[in-house]
Parts: sequence; structure tokens; C-alpha cells
Amino acid sequence: MHARRTLRGLAAAAATAALVATTVGTGAAAAPPGAAGRGPVVYVAPDGDDDAAGTKDAPLRTIEAGRDALAGRTTAVRPGTVAIRGGEYVLDDAIDLVGPDHSWVTYEAYGDEQVRVTGAHELPADGWQRLADLGADALADPALSSNARLDTPELREGVWVYDLGAAGVDPGTLYKNGFNWLPQPFAPELVVDGETQTLAEYPNGDGCTGADDGCYLYGNGAKWKVEGQGDLTQPDLVDRFGPENEWAASGTTPRAQFEDKKQQLADPAQRDTWSQDEMRAMTPPLYEVGGRLLEGDRYQRWAPEAVPTIEDHGTRGFGEHGDIPVQADPQWVADIDNTRYETEGWLSGYLGNNYANDMVRMLSWSGTTMYAKYPSMYWPRDDYTKVKAVNVLSELDAEGEYYVDRYDDNDVLYFKPAGDTVDGKQITLRAFDDNLFRLEGTTGVTIRGLSLSDSLVSGVQLLDAEQTLVDGVEISNVSMDAVRIGETTESITALPDYEAVRGGHDNVVQNSYLHDLGGGGVLLGGGDRSTLERGDNVARHNEIARFSQLATYTPAGYLYGVGNSFEKNYVHDAPHMAVQIMGNDMRVNHNYFADLVTNAGDQGVVYTGRDYTYLGNEVAYNFFERIGGSNDAFYMDDGVSGMRFHHNVVKDAHSGVFFQSGHSNAATDNVFVDVDRTGHDQLYHRNGERGLPVPNGWVVQSRFNAFLDVREGEKYSATPEDVARWHAHYTDGRARYSDGTPMLFPEIDDWYVPRVAATGVDCRAADYAPDASNGCDRATVWEDPDSLYVPARNVLDRSVIIGGGEYEFGQSSFADPAATYRLDTWSDRINTNLSKPASVEAAGLDLATLTFSPRGEVARTLGREWVATWNRLVSFDDVGRPGQDVREASTSR
Repeated sequence: MHARRTLRGLAAAAATAALVATTVGTGAAAAPPGAAGRGPVVYVAPDGDDDAAGTKDAPLRTIEAGRDALAGRTTAVRPGTVAIRGGEYVLDDAIDLVGPDHSWVTYEAYGDEQVRVTGAHELPADGWQRLADLGADALADPALSSNARLDTPELREGVWVYDLGAAGVDPGTLYKNGFNWLPQPFAPELVVDGETQTLAEYPNGDGCTGADDGCYLYGNGAKWKVEGQGDLTQPDLVDRFGPENEWAASGTTPRAQFEDKKQQLADPAQRDTWSQDEMRAMTPPLYEVGGRLLEGDRYQRWAPEAVPTIEDHGTRGFGEHGDIPVQADPQWVADIDNTRYETEGWLSGYLGNNYANDMVRMLSWSGTTMYAKYPSMYWPRDDYTKVKAVNVLSELDAEGEYYVDRYDDNDVLYFKPAGDTVDGKQITLRAFDDNLFRLEGTTGVTIRGLSLSDSLVSGVQLLDAEQTLVDGVEISNVSMDAVRIGETTESITALPDYEAVRGGHDNVVQNSYLHDLGGGGVLLGGGDRSTLERGDNVARHNEIARFSQLATYTPAGYLYGVGNSFEKNYVHDAPHMAVQIMGNDMRVNHNYFADLVTNAGDQGVVYTGRDYTYLGNEVAYNFFERIGGSNDAFYMDDGVSGMRFHHNVVKDAHSGVFFQSGHSNAATDNVFVDVDRTGHDQLYHRNGERGLPVPNGWVVQSRFNAFLDVREGEKYSATPEDVARWHAHYTDGRARYSDGTPMLFPEIDDWYVPRVAATGVDCRAADYAPDASNGCDRATVWEDPDSLYVPARNVLDRSVIIGGGEYEFGQSSFADPAATYRLDTWSDRINTNLSKPASVEAAGLDLATLTFSPRGEVARTLGREWVATWNRLVSFDDVGRPGQDVREASTSR
């Protein structure tokens, strides 16, 4: 497809894909365009010369030279332009733009010319050799010694090899990556005619759904509702990690070595989070092989035969688990016969839960036991195990699969191309491990109309940048995120000190096509939660597709900080969430979400959690369609509060909203079409009357303290000035949502953590009694609507339900004296004012425009004024979905 035409068509397509309503200011100002004629202009062309004058007739050769030619010559009044002529620009280093000297410059494609900036190395056809054509002398080259693992004519048929070492191409490294592990560059990826190929794997394919188990290896399959064949199961789990229900207190898994899980330790000096190196040396899973892996002793090819040496680092579990070694690290197996055994195979997928991926290295086997290197982040469970074996040469048996042999510096690429030939194909290896553009401390930079691709990290990184405009770009085939505005602290999302920093303000990503991404789309960091200063960073009118291909918790839009917006985007086709909110006063409005959360559980298309202070966030005027599995449109996890979900359409899903023990959340004026239930909830009460501390209690308390409570001497504590500022912001009515409704939470003046009156420590089971006089009684902990453990002031009102089910309440009961609790115990507007037409037609709903007729059943039940308001705010504006030319513009990955 003509790339420039795709990008120009995208702006209109993305606009029509979004739910268009009255536009309320985003707060983000577009940077000046830096058009030619307003200031200095230099030209760059692939056939230019960096010693040339930089004119149209004598262009420079590199974008970096264009940058340097304008350094210090541009201002807000006289912005400059680097006009980039059509062609390909291959990077060896990031294009760095730093400080005032590189501010107020536009980097844009010249006219309609196609500009591609890439980190990929071309692998020309004359460097490839067909394996079957090589004679005995060539195959005797030590660099090709691993080819013996392709030991049948069927496996060798159609395989080609490329000597990366001889060509000077770095073969890269396969690092351990996964949820809660600090991201490292991903391994190089092979791209053919724009499509990312598949690292040799078993089983093949990724289209399995429901009871089909053909695409993955399983333990017992229980959590995935498949008939697990027992391919990989865990022996002696309790002996190695302690009981499953005690994993968080045992200290035997990496997740138990994070700060939030170690607060029960008596010595404060032992409560800090372990380093990643310490965690990587912890006890790995141990597998009993069965099922399909016993057929032909398949697993015996995936690693050498050996019982590895275990290095005991001497660290033991906590308390009663103190006899369990937690740093029992198997050492590498030396002198592998690579003609028989795989040397760098991994198991990648879900190991300890159904919402966050992980990977472990296959180290060796003995009998029917498979040993691994590196731990699983969580307690490894047979019911959650769902993995593939990857980077396994002996499984290179399908067109499109490849393998890089790094063993003993062989550095040879094996590939089975479609049609048994490399002729006529454009083949590149993605090996660039830096950003394509990196902006730091700049103002007024524009990147427009460029195609950026092929990085093992993120495409565009902004740090402390202001008024940046990324406009009409295509970013594809990067292993992490397309655009990152700010960076995150080296922590995990579950901890109080996780935040985005250096996000700057008034940066915009718009009219762009971000697709085929190992990570996410746009990280929108910015703003200061202590002062509630806004970031006003925006992603709008973009198409973001096929993301989270290499990692989970990498959404199309990350909203971190204060006052950032994700609006009017078309987001589709991904295995995990689409948006994550971690902050305040965010907008997720007018987006079209489709075919998402297709390979995860316990998730939502929009997700937020573990903070009572994420106030003022709005999710509105969106269309959610085809949500995978048993997931929700909006998942409000672990006490999250102050969310507003209104005027959305949810269609073809299991569930609409999930309230998980938070306060003051409102879901109003939403339409649910063929949704099994409009919503559901969980109460902290479900763990029993003595269920203290509540799940993740230290985290949610610490985050609450950090902004709304002054706790002298505690690590996380607000200042009196911060508390006063927060109270004013959320009680004076000046802060408003997009429809003008004030953000009012006067109740924050009264919220409290239940604490022991005499000591001020939070109530624990040992302190509690139904009629205690120490501040830890039932009325104070479990019944007062101002207790943070009581889900008060929530709203689910004015719902239109077409062809689906109503809200499902959670319920918990206490005895002595008897009491029963549901969400509506403290909220009188849960599942109220329902309209339940028999069909879309009876409702008077036009799905093509998402407007209601004033004469349908909804108008009769909720009123014509409700319909008029809906029609004013919500519409598809004639055409609701991008054309197939954009949807299918790239099918890589």
C-alpha cells in the first residue's frame, strides 16, 4: 500500500471511527507547524551529502545532519523545518533532540514523498543459502553445526540460512521479560515484506479459542476451560514454594519479595524490595513432562540431558517457611552438544495467573523432569499454565518460522520462507536497540508524515518535552511502545512509588497509525499528583492496532499523572487491555474499542486499580465491541475510587463494569447490547469479618496516605498543604468533566483508614472484634460509609439493556449479630432506572449512528430529554469504522 496515502486516509478514518460529540477543550495546544518560509529550512535526501549546503538542490544525507544545521537557529517566532525527501533512512543511533538548541523545529516528509526511518538491517537475497543445497564441506563449518537438529527431510525442506556473523549483523540476545520484570530489549525479529515472522515455536499458531488446546501447552487447563493434556505440570509445589494460599507471605516467589508483601517482617530493614538480579536467581519452576511432549520424546530435543547443579545462596523463606530455600539457582549446563540439543529454548506465556505473561529458560531434562532457569514471578500453578516453547530450532516446521543460533558465536539465522524461496522478498532483521527519535528538554518540536519502524525498544521517547506534536506518522514493528511521553520509575504498578516522571506538558500524538507493537501505543505521562498540576498530554484521532504482542499490561493508552487525555482513537485487535488509568482527572472519551482482551482473564478494556485517590477520571462516549473471554469493558480494581463511566455503548461482551470495593464510582446512562451482565462487584467483606488486613491493604493505605492523610514518620505521607490543595480541588466545583459536570467529592474530608485508636496502626485481625472499643469494631471497619473498606456512594443508574442481563451483586454475611452486605447496602442507586427493550429496533437505537429515536421504548422509559441529551453527546457521525484499506495496511506480527 502507498504509505503516504494510508497516513492521509487515516486521519479521516480515525475521526469517523470515533464517537463524535460536542468537543470540549483537551487542554493541549498543538505545536507550531514549522512550515517552510517562516524560518530556516534545510533539506535531507538519501542521496545527499552531509557536507552539502542543505538546500533543495544540494541536500544533506542524514536527518542528524539536518538537525545540526538548525541547532541554535530556531525560535518560537522563527521555527525551522527539516524537509526530508523520500526514501529510507537506516539508523545506527537514535536521532537525539536535546534542549533549546533543538527546539522549534519540524521534521516532516517533503510533499507527498514516502519517508521511512528504520532500525532494520537488510538481509539481501545473495547472502542467503538453501540448506538443502549445501554440500558436506559447507555443512562441516562449525558455524552451521546446529543444522543437525533439523534431522528429517521434512524439517530441512525449504530452510534457508544466513550468516549474520559474516555479515557483521548483531544477532542480539533473548532476555527474560514479563510482567513485573523490568523491561529489557527484546530479541531481534525477522521481517519479510513488512510482516514480522514467527520465532520457531511449539505448538504452532495462535488462533485457538474456547476448548481448542492446539496452540498452547497446558497444565490441567482448568483456568482456560480446555481439556488440559498435562503437558507441563509442577511436582512438589508445596515443598518448593509453600502452600498456594500463603505465597504472598512465604517469601519464596519474586512477587513476595516486593515491598508491599514484606510489611509483616519484624525488622524494617528487611522490608525493601529485592533487586531484579536477586529475583532472577530465585527458585525456578520444575516441570513434570507429559501429554504431547512424551510423543516421540519431543521434549528431549529442547534442552540437554542433565541434572543441573543447584547453587544455594542461603536465603530462606519467611517465618514458618524459613526452611525453604528461595535462592536455589540452577547453574548453566556446560558443553552442550548442539548437534543434538537445543541451546536457548524458552517457555513463554502464562505461568502463575491468567492476566500477566512471563517466561523461563528451558535448562535441561532428566527422565521426565524438565529443569528451568529463572523463576516465575508468581507461584507457578498447573491450572494457569498456558505456554509455548519458543526459539527452538527443532520445531522450525512451518512457513514463516525462524531461529537465530547464537551458540558458541555461530550467529547463523535459519528461516523457512513462504514458497520455499527468498527471491523477490524484502527481508530485514530488526536489531536496533534504541529509540528512533528521542526528545529531551525540547519545546515546539513537530514530527510529521514519517514512517518509523523496527526498534527493539520504543519508537519515540519524550522526556521533559513541551508542545511536541507527533502528527500523521506511522509507527510499526517496535518491540515496546510506539510513543512514550515521560518514563516510569523502576518499580511495578502495584507499588506506591510507581509513577510516570518527566512527562512534560502539552504534547500531542494525533492522526497516526500505530500498529504491530510488542508493547503499547502511547504512554501519556505528565502532571504532578501532589500539586494536581495537569500534564495536558493528548493522544487523539489515532488508529492503534495489534499491540501487546510481546508483553501484557502494555495498553494502547497509558494515562499516568494528572490531566491527560486519550480521545477519538480507534483501538482494536489485541490480547490484553486497551487503556490503563493511574492518576487523576483523565479523559478516555469518544474512542472505538473492538476485539480486545482476547487472550487474558481478570481484565477490562479500560483498567484501573489499587488507589482510593484516582479521582476525577472520566470514561465517556466510547463504543466497546467484542470483548474477549469473561472480561469487562471497565474494570475498577482493588478499591479504586472516583471513576465516572457514562454515555458508553458496550456490545457483545460478558460484562460491562466491575466495582471492586471502591468508593464514589458512577456508571450512568450507558447502553448494553448483548452483554451477559451490566456489571458485578466484589466486597472486601467477602474475606470474612476478620479478613484484615484487606487484600493489598498496605498499598492502598500508602497511596491514600500519600495524598489525603498526614502520617508523621511514615514513608508515604501527604503534607498538610497537599491535603488542603486536594480538598479544595475536589470540593470547590471548579474542576469539571467534559460535559461541564463538576468533579465533586466532598466525602474525601471524611474518609478514613480503620485504625487502632491508641496506636494509629491499621486494624488487623488480632485487634478486631464486632463490639471492640479500640476503633476496630464492626461498625467502624465494615459498616461506616466513610471507612475505606466500605464501598459506599457507588452508582449504576439509567442503564439501557438490550438482549442481555442485569447487574449481578456480590454478597457477604457476618454472624453474631447476623448481617448481610451488598453494594446497595450503602448506595441507593445501584441497578436503578432500567430500560429493557426487547430488541435494538424496539429501543429505537440506530447502531449505524448510535442515536435513539424519540419514539422508541427508551424514550418512553427514560424520557425524551434523556434521548435528546444522548443524541447530542453520542454519535458515529455517519461512518463508524475505518475502511479495510487501513485495517489491513499491515499484518505483521
